[in-house]
Amino acid sequence: MGNRSLLVAVGLALALPASALTEPAGLAAPLRVSATEAPAFMLSGDGVYVYQCRASLTMANAYEWGFIVPDATLYEGSRSVARHSTVGIYEAISDRSSVSGIVRGTQPAGVTNLPWVLIRAQPLSDSGIFAGVTSIQRVNTRGGAAPTTGCGADTEGTESRVAYKADYYFYKRVGET
Repeated sequence: MGNRSLLVAVGLALALPASALTEPAGLAAPLRVSATEAPAFMLSGDGVYVYQCRASLTMANAYEWGFIVPDATLYEGSRSVARHSTVGIYEAISDRSSVSGIVRGTQPAGVTNLPWVLIRAQPLSDSGIFAGVTSIQRVNTRGGAAPTTGCGADTEGTESRVAYKADYYFYKRVGET
């Protein structure tokens, strides 16, 4: 392919509408959205999951790392677009719109990675980037799982910040993307 053809192909790819975005590959059935939803945009997350060493809730005389809060920035390319620093809340940096959600499905992603999840979303704003968002998928996770060592009676109350990266697909009703 010549330079001119390559430039034309790149230009056409960049001109595709946002609706050309498709759902991520490798999804198990519990992570699929309804047929009435379509991917509106995708953001890449980069941050940490914060855990705290505490007494086990299920076993006597045992300790475990318990999840506390996420602390991540969501990017479109290299541009910071949103923050995920409260459980279940995503907030846009520029327009302050936000969306909340609860996990509806999970898919394992390996012992050191956060699971992939499907989140049923509820926009908290009538305008802005997150207005109209109905579902969120966190996929392609790398890292972020709770530590498997270092938690005991002598470290109770300490925190561990585990780095992670993930892709977040935001869905809206078909025709609203």
